[in-house]
Amino acid sequence: MIAGGDPRTAVTELVAAVETDGLADPADAGYALMLAAELTEKQGDLPPALGLVERAIESYRLVEAAADGFARARRGELLSRLGRQDEAMAVFSALRPRLAREPDAASYLAEALEECGESEVAEQWLTAALNTVLDRPETVDRAVLANGLLQNRRRIRRELEMPVDEFDEFADRIRASSKTTKGGGAGRTATNDAAGSSQGVMYWPHAEYDKVLLRWPAFADVYGHTWDDHRADLEKALSVWTESGQSGFRLHPGEADGLAEHVTRHGGDPMDADVRAGYARQLESHGPGAVWPPGRNDACWCGSGAKYKKCCLPRSR
Repeated sequence: MIAGGDPRTAVTELVAAVETDGLADPADAGYALMLAAELTEKQGDLPPALGLVERAIESYRLVEAAADGFARARRGELLSRLGRQDEAMAVFSALRPRLAREPDAASYLAEALEECGESEVAEQWLTAALNTVLDRPETVDRAVLANGLLQNRRRIRRELEMPVDEFDEFADRIRASSKTTKGGGAGRTATNDAAGSSQGVMYWPHAEYDKVLLRWPAFADVYGHTWDDHRADLEKALSVWTESGQSGFRLHPGEADGLAEHVTRHGGDPMDADVRAGYARQLESHGPGAVWPPGRNDACWCGSGAKYKKCCLPRSR
């Protein structure tokens, strides 16, 4: 796994996979380059990291991927860290119209501006975009856009210690009304540990996820057709459970061989949710698991090697 090896070796392997068509899906080139950029940045090598991000942007452009917005925002962050603030703000300004068009833009652009010390600008841009969106006729798309803007604006205003206004109250009411979700086949169970009540959640690391789908292809309908689907569903589920007042989540990585052994010992069909829940309880007995959520600047729980705020955290929105 990338998270456990030498970062420089991982970067070399990721770039080589892109350049030699070694990726299972060529459309993942942008993601691979962004991960390489993140690992390079962690080593303090900002110019090479910027170069990798710019390559990722080009890869996203070739496949018309919407994720290029996140990559462009990261480019702005790196330019700012390199002392090229005017260029960084030009990048952010070019992304600003997306706030009123793309649901994810509120997250990636606001966080990029915050990283560059421009929280006040982020709040102003989010407010302007919110007013623009709310002037439109009511549709599902309008509601999704507005909620993303509201929640990110609320978070920034709280961090800036700004007084609560009507939009903030609206954002709080929406969050309070979020109660349930399917959970994307998370394998959720409850247990107790020495610290008190905790919520155990099973997930599949990337390598194990591939093994699970290879052994039980029908699991694609339970966990998602890609690993990105799986971790995005789980991140969203955990976020909604948290918003409904639950806490103390701990993540337990599953193993394909472990599930197969559990079925051999106890019987049943792996497609049966109760069987998977039994395996999840078995995992919990092996240790306390990793606390969720990790810190924004800590390594992401999924094992990608990237920071949580730049990996799975945005997937919850």
